[in-house]
Amino acid sequence: MKEELLKIAQESLSCEEVEQIVREKLMSALGSAIEDAFRWGDAKRALENRVKEVIVPYIERYDLSSYLPKLDSVLTELVNSDTCMGNKRILENFKDLMTEPEQKEIKVTDLFKAWIKQCNKDIDPTDLEIDYDDGIRYSCVECEMRIEELDKPSWSSCQRAVVTFENEHDEKLNIEIPISKWVWDSGKEEPYTLSISNDVRISSLRRLNEFQILLLRLERARTTVIVDNDSAYDEIWPEAEPEASFH
Repeated sequence: MKEELLKIAQESLSCEEVEQIVREKLMSALGSAIEDAFRWGDAKRALENRVKEVIVPYIERYDLSSYLPKLDSVLTELVNSDTCMGNKRILENFKDLMTEPEQKEIKVTDLFKAWIKQCNKDIDPTDLEIDYDDGIRYSCVECEMRIEELDKPSWSSCQRAVVTFENEHDEKLNIEIPISKWVWDSGKEEPYTLSISNDVRISSLRRLNEFQILLLRLERARTTVIVDNDSAYDEIWPEAEPEASFH
């Protein structure tokens, strides 16, 4: 009986079907082992590093300018589409954010003017007096710009500063804009650029106003910020129209 069983086993192991089964199982186990190796561990890290070495320089050198007109036309079509009215603000802001700013540099006084223009639209006119001297409108609100250069650590080559735009009537409009520049030991200085470092999500685009989009565009383009004045004063004129009262 024992000899018969051994004979059957030998015949079974030598048949082609068993060889095929063993081959398939071996290939399956080998494939699983390779897949696991590339899912984590040294093999995965080595592959990621090689991909970065090849892909990143290629992307950096690739000229995407030819695609910008196509992107602009697609976004314009979406913005004007009735099916996207609920997300129109998001699309408009995304389109503006992706548009490269024309200027390579901007003065802080020009940023101040752009902020005032936004404040004219958004300022809360509650409790403001009404000016009747030149038609009927709300009285102006005084505003201020100032720049404070922060102390630079001795070990750092980065000089930071804060540009502040503020008014005393509607504090929610006030803003601090961080800027920074590199100062080398040789005495050479790079120009200031914006250092907002906002992680902008698609959902947040609905809440951003034109001035905030401008800042993000300038930061993304690494636009030079020229400190042409370290302080300035101006006026905000609310665009909201008051109801006339002649009591």
